[in-house]
Amino acid sequence: MTKEQKQIATTELIMLDMNDVMDITGWCENVVRHTFAYDENFPAIKKGKKYQVELGAFKEYLSKRRTNKQE
Repeated sequence: MTKEQKQIATTELIMLDMNDVMDITGWCENVVRHTFAYDENFPAIKKGKKYQVELGAFKEYLSKRRTNKQE
């Protein structure tokens, strides 16, 4: 990977952790933890004990309506 490619990847790839998601959405810690850990549609990445989500994937996740109903 060239320096230019690395710089592009660094500026284009924005990773959010649980605290970032709580700040952005206003969701409580329990909701965010449950979403990261158990929502199969949530685009979470787990590295060690830490969860992250890419900003673009998070925006896409939020763009779709979800309900608690079991279908």
